[in-house]
Amino acid sequence: MQASAQSRQYNIAAGPLQSALSRFAAEAQVTVSFVPALVADKHTGGLQGNYQTASGLRQLLIGTGLEAVAQGEGIFVLQAQAASATSADDAVLPAVTITGQVMRDGTSEGTGSYQARFTNTATKLTLSPRETPQTITTITRQQLDDAGMTSLDDALKSVSGVFSQEQGSAGGTYTSRGFGLQAQVDGMSTPSGVDSGNRSVKFDNAFVDRIEVLQGAAGLMTGAGNPGGTVNMVRKRPTDTFQAQAEMQLGSWNARRFVGDVSSPLVESGRVRGRVVALDDRSDSFTDYIFRNRSAVYGIVEADLSPSTTLSASVQYQKDTGLNHFGVPFAADGSDAGLPRSSFWGDANYRLARDYTIYTIGLDQRLTGDWNLKASYSRQKTLNEIDNFNALTGSLDIATGDGLSISTRSRNNSTTMRADTVDAYASGPFNLLGRKHELVLGLNGATYEDESTGTGYIAGSIPINVYDFDPGALGEVANGTASRSGTKTTNIGLYTVARWNLTDSLKLITGARISNYESKNAVTGLTTLKETGEITPYAGLVYDIDDQYSAYVSYSDIFNPQSRKSADGSVLDPVVGANVEAGIKGELLDKRLNVSAAVFQLEQSNLSVRDDSVPVDAGNACGGTCYIAAGKVVSQGLDLGINGQASANLNIAAGYTYVSAEYKAGPQKGQRYGVEQPRHSLRLAANYKLPETSWSVGGNVTATNKIHRSASNNAWTIRQGGLVLIGLNARYQISPKTQMLLAVSNLTDRSYRHLYSLNYSPYGEPRKLSVNLKHTF
Repeated sequence: MQASAQSRQYNIAAGPLQSALSRFAAEAQVTVSFVPALVADKHTGGLQGNYQTASGLRQLLIGTGLEAVAQGEGIFVLQAQAASATSADDAVLPAVTITGQVMRDGTSEGTGSYQARFTNTATKLTLSPRETPQTITTITRQQLDDAGMTSLDDALKSVSGVFSQEQGSAGGTYTSRGFGLQAQVDGMSTPSGVDSGNRSVKFDNAFVDRIEVLQGAAGLMTGAGNPGGTVNMVRKRPTDTFQAQAEMQLGSWNARRFVGDVSSPLVESGRVRGRVVALDDRSDSFTDYIFRNRSAVYGIVEADLSPSTTLSASVQYQKDTGLNHFGVPFAADGSDAGLPRSSFWGDANYRLARDYTIYTIGLDQRLTGDWNLKASYSRQKTLNEIDNFNALTGSLDIATGDGLSISTRSRNNSTTMRADTVDAYASGPFNLLGRKHELVLGLNGATYEDESTGTGYIAGSIPINVYDFDPGALGEVANGTASRSGTKTTNIGLYTVARWNLTDSLKLITGARISNYESKNAVTGLTTLKETGEITPYAGLVYDIDDQYSAYVSYSDIFNPQSRKSADGSVLDPVVGANVEAGIKGELLDKRLNVSAAVFQLEQSNLSVRDDSVPVDAGNACGGTCYIAAGKVVSQGLDLGINGQASANLNIAAGYTYVSAEYKAGPQKGQRYGVEQPRHSLRLAANYKLPETSWSVGGNVTATNKIHRSASNNAWTIRQGGLVLIGLNARYQISPKTQMLLAVSNLTDRSYRHLYSLNYSPYGEPRKLSVNLKHTF
């Protein structure tokens, strides 16, 4: 069948014409040529529906004054309507040719889809999700925009199997399959992490093209860390053509957000390109006294030094300031005390400031034989500054309102993390035994210093009564004894990965990493942890059942050094998290829809357990209490997922995860692990473009089963029942350049808690409304 006669479904968003033509050519597998002056500053209303190639091009060009003239099989040339040739001015400009090949860098911006085409987060091999033998979920630019997700917090809550526990306005903590997650930015390690436990800011989504979440142990690219997986925030890149947009968002609790995003060639040839994203975001809260202000900017320049060499440099800065809240206390037995969810229980003079800066340089060198070398270096700094810190202690007597105190107060506490991160690898094909295979050789890791300074904590407490407490009347916090502590850590390794084409249908991925890890006391210079030559293996087997479905099985693991000592004075072996996974993945509807089903078992072993055979003695080889590496936790479960375009007008992202974790060895053997994390979690997001209208409507649903948490002596138990949260959104395309988005979260205004402790369990956000106006230039 001729290309022009082929019928395909398209969902190309309104916007700059050249970007839309690039996507059309890729999906239709045709070539479109034109001179730059013809498309300069032109926009299209987009293309939604089922079209043959020629009719699709005509629809895409409506209102532009241009037409596409067929020059042969699969080749089209743009010209002004009713013109047989380009003008003299146009003729002196070189023609731009867009060829119909799908880009393999995974860029999601401008695709209008919830589907990820390619990813390399798991192995550095550029693979489709179907070719990747692990569970990986991508939140695309379109999904972020449709739901009005402005921070990493919002995005991670949309991923099935990732559990978020909010810690007030400062952020949250995240787990996957029962365990913590690592962080990456553009595939490079980010030691400050993704959650507030690591003191990081809420990474703003204005900077990202997409967010990739790899679930399960990911030590091949991480070295030391937690076995829950890796969150990779892939940032926006400069574009080949000029594009700019500005947006304003207003919302509940006096929220106002302004974002500007400009990308353009910086020289006429397009060999140097730049992009700048800047934002200002301010909001109060449903909780009294609470606010959060954010200012951020990201700038990047790419330069083609030669046809085979590209150099890039970027800087990203973000600062969040505000007042964090501590939740609402339960009664002494863990029952609801009936206090308003808007109430604040702390010092109204408490202040929190978090900022980070990332400087990055990168080199992309195309080599002979289809090989490629990529090398990047980043300098990262994260600062967490707390003034007038305080904590709520005691047990609340509902009848009298007494029993609680404001204690553990500190005038100032500051933590600073500085990191030098490197990532360099070469990848390409090689031939062996008559078949072509792929190989990656690389080095990555980071050296980072974590320093804390402060005025010291103040002994004593201030009793309060919950029925007459005034957060603004606690008085000044006195200075305590100055303190300073810190660690300096190196986590670096060499890795190799090969993808073996055993047959046309059977692919084997093998890999290994050799890591060196060392942690020192930054004040004394003494080494506290050291692991040398730690080997992390990886294996995955993928079998293509047919053109749509593949079956896979994989093994991955990760290690985490521990400082506790055994009876002979030696440091215990590292904790090891090993993930075994098997599943089926598919690419449906002409590869526009990804589906997956997987079962997994994640085993964390070598957990430290107190050695009761050795008496506690400060003079023994352990320095007190001795331990053995005998504890084990096993997490088992099921993951189901579907992401992409179910039709030309319908995007969908859905997932269900079941996780059951239990202590299999140690003093808690037979007990459930992570009772504060749900066993069942369901996520569903969808957006539908109403045919022949300017409206798109969508929504999302999050559902989890009940959870609880108890004191170690069972003096109290706090509970959160099964939870269903519903969000809705609607977009109106005012013109090809202007759109308005209305969004509401927690539609039913469900009241719910994030469970940490008796006096620290913040309420989740009530019903929230926002309206966003976006204009492209």
